[in-house]
Amino acid sequence: MAKFKALAITLLVSLLASVASAKEVIKVYTYHLKPPFVVREATREGLYFDAISYFNKKNNQFQFELHYLPRRRLDMMVNAGTLDGLVIGVNPLWFNDKQERRYLWTGSLLHDVDEVISSKEKAFEFTGLESLTGLRVGLVLGYYYFGVSEMAVTGKLFRDDASSEDHNFKKLLANRIDVAIISRSNHDFVMKHQPELVGKFHISSKPHDQYERRIMIPLAMAKIHHVLNTIVSQMHVDPLWKEKMASYR
Repeated sequence: MAKFKALAITLLVSLLASVASAKEVIKVYTYHLKPPFVVREATREGLYFDAISYFNKKNNQFQFELHYLPRRRLDMMVNAGTLDGLVIGVNPLWFNDKQERRYLWTGSLLHDVDEVISSKEKAFEFTGLESLTGLRVGLVLGYYYFGVSEMAVTGKLFRDDASSEDHNFKKLLANRIDVAIISRSNHDFVMKHQPELVGKFHISSKPHDQYERRIMIPLAMAKIHHVLNTIVSQMHVDPLWKEKMASYR
């Protein structure tokens, strides 16, 4: 009897492995190499890795894999029409797709806010784009910021790019920039894990922008869109996912 049970377990494991291997592998790109989305790429830690794992558990057709891709390289693929995967954590406005006709889009993964942050000693209140005139604004290389990017091009403000949002906290403390635009998700994570920084920054009462982080899918991948959009639409009421989200705040 024991041998029969062992054989049955072995067969079941083999069957599950064959089913998993039969899934079609789908690339999911991110250019947000920052916490909480990507905390440690080498050990696959972060909210996006958790989301990919969740998607894989909730479907039997596709095996999603997360890959980092710098924004400029992603733009090159998009412009050349060679995008061979999905893009997680983005918004239609960032890809000139306000009408959502160039790509397919899932519902919201999470709501995020771009905060205007300054040092406590030089607190700054953002009242609109014009209030940034003449300031040195800390942004992230390759990222687009509504209105701000355009002001930088015309010379109305000084764009000071960093490789990540995290670096702009240090630049603020060193008075290398006047203000920085940093996502609330990143700010909250940094403050949670670097408590020595708490109380050293001022957040403007008016944010620069608010938006939904979604998943962008090429038009040719309609089947994937249907599967993924169904999962995304239901995950926010899943207690396990809600607990996972809360762990990053």
